[in-house]
Amino acid sequence: MKKKISKFNKIFDYRYFPYDFVKVTGALPAIIYLRLKKHYLNGRKQKGLLKEPAIIVSNHATYIDPIIVMVATWNRRTSFVATEDLYSTKIRSFFFNAIRCIKINKQNVSMQTFKNVQDVINHGHLVGIFPEGHIQTKDSNDHYKSGAVMFATLCDVPIIQIYIHKKSHWWQRQQVVISDKINVKELIKSKIPTIEEIDEVTKFLENQELELKKVIEK
Repeated sequence: MKKKISKFNKIFDYRYFPYDFVKVTGALPAIIYLRLKKHYLNGRKQKGLLKEPAIIVSNHATYIDPIIVMVATWNRRTSFVATEDLYSTKIRSFFFNAIRCIKINKQNVSMQTFKNVQDVINHGHLVGIFPEGHIQTKDSNDHYKSGAVMFATLCDVPIIQIYIHKKSHWWQRQQVVISDKINVKELIKSKIPTIEEIDEVTKFLENQELELKKVIEK
């Protein structure tokens, strides 16, 4: 259940100080390198988009995708769900904890992961997920995993989907396409979602990625 957090506490969340420091100090290089160009699925930005807590779902095209998502959602804080494999050393654990990543075991999702996601949502922030699980290559064609839909359902927040267009050359502008808010509960008829319904919404997101991709390629 979501709880109300004051606007002051949303802005001055001391837990995100290392995150804010990394984001601000890396802002100029990221802006210069990316020169981000945003497109919207329906031609224009939906009113109120990214103003409230949400689950951000994105394809995983490059190693810098989290930075691209952070720039695309610049005025918001995003805690990314990160596989526990990334916490393999003390230094890595310290870094990923400091920037408020949410650790997950992809084979066995714990209740603590759900609680951590809910805590981020309760404090008015965004949760970023790459549902393919890893960077996609020409040889890989993995389907979306259902975690994002489950988190959105349990936390009662919308999903916002971002498509990251992989550049052919490093000097090109980075382009992204952003969807409207997706109210998961409007796509699920049951009061208690079934596994089949969760999978159907997950498939919807996977198909919508193709629609987002067409916005750039048309």
